[in-house]
Amino acid sequence: MKSNEQPIFRQIIDRINAGIDSGEYARGDAIPSEPELCRQFSTTRMTVRRAIDALVNEGKLFRVQGKGTFVSQFELDKTYQKQGFSSNMRSLGVQPSSEVIQAEECPGDPEVRQNLEMAVDEPIFCLKRIRMADESPIAIERVWISLRRFPRLKEFDFSQRSLYDVLHQEFGLDLTNGYSRQRVNAVPVTGEDAEALFRAKKGIALRIRNVDYDKTHRPFAMADTLYHGGKYTLDIII
Repeated sequence: MKSNEQPIFRQIIDRINAGIDSGEYARGDAIPSEPELCRQFSTTRMTVRRAIDALVNEGKLFRVQGKGTFVSQFELDKTYQKQGFSSNMRSLGVQPSSEVIQAEECPGDPEVRQNLEMAVDEPIFCLKRIRMADESPIAIERVWISLRRFPRLKEFDFSQRSLYDVLHQEFGLDLTNGYSRQRVNAVPVTGEDAEALFRAKKGIALRIRNVDYDKTHRPFAMADTLYHGGKYTLDIII
């Protein structure tokens, strides 16, 4: 490479960004390996990794262990606002879809009942879905809702309908001035969830656990969602 006054790691970032912008590295394509970038820029693996880490943190690249580093198929960099997944995805210019894994009555653990202020014998509806954007898996979502407050939930096809739309249109839930209490952290994912989300044996996900409240401050849903760490960035304005 020609000499350049910029630091090497910045040159690597600029080169990869230029390749993405020009279409040389298309969405989903692998970028050159770390050893190849070391040779191209006559630098150390530590410097190359620093540059790639920066682009991964920006959501432009994501890693698949044992396979390499790839260009993100989309950059879902959003500011959180109270709405469902489908509305969020459409606002970002991508097409949402879902694969339903579970949609049935289930026991529910004490944490769910406590957060939703439910009686011990109150029936719970459990919904587990793989959420996709432009047909690419981006999240695994688990939701718990009271069947006493929202009966007939088992009748709806949640691969085709938004849960929030059903709650609003079929049960009259008013989300105006509603809010969500959230807990966010990064977690390792293995097993079936990793296969579904990463198409790999393991990966890192952004885990968002939330309890949603209506305008009367009454909780109506609890969710535990794993977002693909290489495809999703959450911006929060406080």
